[in-house]
Amino acid sequence: MQIPICHLDVFADRVFRGVPAVVCPLDSWLPDDMLADIAGEHAKAETVFMVGATGVYQVRWFSRASEVPLSAPGALAAAHTVFHYLEPQLRRVQLLTPSGMIMGQRETTSVLVDLPLRPPVKMLGKVDLAPALGGIVPETVMMLDSSCYVAVLENEDAVARVRIDRTAMEALERPVVVLTSPGDQSDFTARVVAAKWGPAALAVRSSALCTLLPYWRQRLDREDLTVRVVGQRGGGAWANAGRERAIVAALVQRYMEGIIYL
Repeated sequence: MQIPICHLDVFADRVFRGVPAVVCPLDSWLPDDMLADIAGEHAKAETVFMVGATGVYQVRWFSRASEVPLSAPGALAAAHTVFHYLEPQLRRVQLLTPSGMIMGQRETTSVLVDLPLRPPVKMLGKVDLAPALGGIVPETVMMLDSSCYVAVLENEDAVARVRIDRTAMEALERPVVVLTSPGDQSDFTARVVAAKWGPAALAVRSSALCTLLPYWRQRLDREDLTVRVVGQRGGGAWANAGRERAIVAALVQRYMEGIIYL
C-alpha cells in the first residue's frame, strides 16, 4: 500500500515556523490503530487523514498519542491540501470532522476555515498557578474543561518568560494551561504549556485558538483579531470571530512531499 504524504507548516510565513502538520489523503479509511501508528511514526502534533472527492472530505486528526476532536492547524492543513494538491480548481471545500462541518476557502496567499468556538468560563474558586508558571502571576484564570486552565498574563513578555515547574504543574487539578496576553504586534498572544504532552495536552494545543478568540472578542469588543503564537517556532493568524464560530485565515508553507509504504 502506498499513501501520499505532505508535510506543511501552518500559521507560518516561511518554513520552520508555525505548527508542523502532516497530511495523508486516503482512498478509504484504514483501521484506527493503523492511523494511530502512522501518526506516532511522524511524531508531530498533527497528522491529518482525509477521504473524499468533489469538494467534500471526511477529515480526522491524530496526534502521536490519540485522535484529536478539533484542530485549527489541522483544518487549515486539510483545506490547503485540497486546494493545492487534490482539487486545485476548487475555491471552497467542505470538511466533515468530529466537531462538525468546517468550511474552507482558498484566497490568493492564504487559506480560510470556519471554526467552532469553545469559550472559557470563569472559575468558581481561585487557583494559584504562579508556582507552576515559574513565579509569574496571571491577571485572570479561567477554565475550559477538566484538563485545561486559561491564564491571562500582563503582556507578551510575560508569556514568553514563563518557564514551567513540571512538579507543580502535575499537582494541579488541570495540568494544561493556555497562556494569553495582549500582543505587542498583534491583538493577543497564544501559548500552551503542560506538565506532559499526552492526549489531553495535545488536544488543547490543537484547539487553543478556538478558546482564545471568543475571550478576546469580548474583551476588545471587536470581531477582527490577530494572534501571535509565542514559542520557538512562532507563527500567527488573522480571524473574524462571531459568537459561535470564527473565520480564521493563515499562511501555510509546503515543506516536504513523499510516499508512505505499508
